[in-house]
Amino acid sequence: MENKILKLGLLSSLISLSLYSYGDDYFDPSMLESQLGIDASQLDLSQFNSSNTIPAGVYRLQIEINRNILSEQDVNFVANSKGLVVPEFDKTILENWGVNVKALPGLNNLSPDVKILSLNDYIKDATVRVDVSKLKLIVTVPQIYMDNKVQGYIDPSMLDTGVSALFLNYFISGNKNKTDSSSGTNKSDSLFGTLNSGLNLGPWRLRSNMSYSYSKSNGDTESSTDFTNTYIMRALHSIKSTMMVGEISTGSDVFDSIPFKGIKISSDEAMLPNSQRGFAPEVAGIAQSNAQVTIRQNGYVVYQTYVSPGAFRIKDIYSSGNAGNLDVTVKEEDGTEKTFTVAYSSLPVMLRPGGYKYETSVGRYDGGYTVDSKRSDFFLGSLIYGLPTNSTLYGGLLFADNYFSAVAGLGVSLGTFGALSMDITHATANMDGDLGDRAGQSYRVRYSKSMMSTGTSIDLTALRYSTRSYFSFADFNNYDYKLKDGVAPWINQRQRASFTTSITQRLGEYGSVFLSGSISDYWEINREVRQMVMGYNGTYNKINYGITYSIDRIKDNTSWPENRMVSVNVSIPFSIFTNNVLAKDIYSTYSFSQNNDGYIDQQAGISGNLLDNKIYYGITQGYGNKGVGNSGSLSAGYSGSSGNISSAYSYSKNSQSMNASVNGGLLLHSGGVLFGRTMGDSMAIIEAEGAAGTKVSNQDVEVNNRGYALYPYISPYNANVINMDVNTLPNDVLLRETSKTVYPAAGAIVKVKFDTKVGYQAVINLKMSNGTVLPFGAVASLIEENATEENTGIVGDNNQLFMSGLPDSGKLQIRWGANSNQQCLASFSNLGSINISKGQAIRTISINCQ
Repeated sequence: MENKILKLGLLSSLISLSLYSYGDDYFDPSMLESQLGIDASQLDLSQFNSSNTIPAGVYRLQIEINRNILSEQDVNFVANSKGLVVPEFDKTILENWGVNVKALPGLNNLSPDVKILSLNDYIKDATVRVDVSKLKLIVTVPQIYMDNKVQGYIDPSMLDTGVSALFLNYFISGNKNKTDSSSGTNKSDSLFGTLNSGLNLGPWRLRSNMSYSYSKSNGDTESSTDFTNTYIMRALHSIKSTMMVGEISTGSDVFDSIPFKGIKISSDEAMLPNSQRGFAPEVAGIAQSNAQVTIRQNGYVVYQTYVSPGAFRIKDIYSSGNAGNLDVTVKEEDGTEKTFTVAYSSLPVMLRPGGYKYETSVGRYDGGYTVDSKRSDFFLGSLIYGLPTNSTLYGGLLFADNYFSAVAGLGVSLGTFGALSMDITHATANMDGDLGDRAGQSYRVRYSKSMMSTGTSIDLTALRYSTRSYFSFADFNNYDYKLKDGVAPWINQRQRASFTTSITQRLGEYGSVFLSGSISDYWEINREVRQMVMGYNGTYNKINYGITYSIDRIKDNTSWPENRMVSVNVSIPFSIFTNNVLAKDIYSTYSFSQNNDGYIDQQAGISGNLLDNKIYYGITQGYGNKGVGNSGSLSAGYSGSSGNISSAYSYSKNSQSMNASVNGGLLLHSGGVLFGRTMGDSMAIIEAEGAAGTKVSNQDVEVNNRGYALYPYISPYNANVINMDVNTLPNDVLLRETSKTVYPAAGAIVKVKFDTKVGYQAVINLKMSNGTVLPFGAVASLIEENATEENTGIVGDNNQLFMSGLPDSGKLQIRWGANSNQQCLASFSNLGSINISKGQAIRTISINCQ
């Protein structure tokens, strides 16, 4: 299908074209005669007086409906019965754009293949126009005829599943170490690398991780290679779910997460509009007239809409963490206002009324912290459902040979009192040996509360208790198996009780204090693990400082050792001492720590960045008592568009160490190989032919010599705006648009093409052989063979013409009417040899037109 792009050049600021209208526009040539002193009889502006200004065909345009930007789409323009070239619609197109076709009998009764050339014939007061300068189709439809979607709704037809491609993220680090001791000198070398790879074939995604380690010490060497987390994934958009097959894990909302090999189909909340994810309360009220409803949270407007007289209910407020009351203002037509407050507290498990999440998993247990395990085959099913009363019901079942488990729970928003969830898990297990059949329960309570007025936040407090005969599925599979080397000895013990909490108190301009802690104990062994961290963070005149106190205690049968530590840290920016631009990214740091054994460690250093954060460096000097002595380090690194590299040297009293690392990514696609930074699971390939060196805004990414760039991170199921920095465009290259919006599916590698106009830019002074003046508004066209689009310009005052995208030599046809005597030809050559000032791109030439 041929795409045609219309460019009007110099007259775009003087004449506004409308490709489609419901009345004829007329441009009066006498206006130019009076302003420019041009004989109006010489002017032929009929093409600007007619809506039929372009030939019929397909045009790539950005779609705007009621001021909402959709996507770029191909729009077919055809001649109607009056000979006017107008855009062509059908009811499927309109439905995809959000028109409530079912509410319009005239549209709803149409066959899907019937073409609509006059939208106003079917939708009263609808308007359609084209903004040629922005290549945008602008449609307005009365709101009553729109299928009003919730905030953040993305039409499924706009989702981009991406192109087929192969990508690889790599990380490689090496270390050389020398340690002196009374028994001699020990030298060791080590190498570690990871490769996280992915292959996209249409909607299918293959992912796999590989790691390699090598070590050498005193002549002894060890090495290992592991492949993990290899799986295939596909999004099931029709049911807003994801299917995964391979080495994966179950979800953790209902049951504890279980690593396994098998298949999982689960709902994907990311496919929902942002305003339908998580939990937020519904806001209901009554309006006495056509009223404006404004909702604020913590002083900021988070929602605003207009409602008709009568009862209203708002269901699409964005979820904003776990708490923060909603202040609602209803402003009536006469200006009167009434306000009320809706309490808002939540927990991660909670959903909106009518919302649901589910999971079904079938496979074989594949735990990783024991040398072996039972590797039981199992089936797991879970469901979370939002009830109408600001509460959420959840539960699940797990079946395996000799094992069964069931969970039931309820989460409730208590309004001003926070949010609370409670659940119970019942499990039966047929254990080997003397244990025999076991049946037990595990009880869990979670609580969250944020009091914005006082600045207090209880982020999440959880209490869990399990009876002696309770075995989780991990316990059942790992019981009595040997732990792998380096794993904490209590990891494979059955936990009896645990308590965790995290509390933050903000102090306004004076900083904040925090407290977090956990306690765990276990059946069958006399072991208790306690951890607590409390501290204060603040900022004064750009100086950041903090103090932290921590306690770690591990009790067993013979002892209860503890480690208490107090630490202080300060970071001072050099910018407080000078306004020199070089000082703004330099910081001095100091830290002090002391434990309960009297050991003191002090570290002082300087760190900073150069060249727009491309280069970073740091140097530290430390000292420790009790014979530790001096220590220090020197590090530097480079962060570029093709990856990162870093190196460091450190020393202490008895050792020296050097290390280096490199990380980045590469992507193989139909256009070749791209190198870039470490990529996320979704990314974009930017294509801009001829625009080498052009930077992509908000990312340290630039177009390579082949016209491609790797944009490493995009957010799936969201609008991602990608902007090109026009200030970095090469001379003689223009972008037809500088911004694109993409809506990627999960794991997609999206190709984003920016159309460029490559060629010389020139102001052309045209000379007629008979000395006459060319009519103002004459159209100049570049004569090209096999051109896919027309390169045109408009003749302005004094026979001047501006055109871009010109070759070194070529020929122009200038037309100011339909007759053969209303046109001329002008040839040009050697544009590249014309000298221009540095930083300038526009050349000036004078040529004859005959």
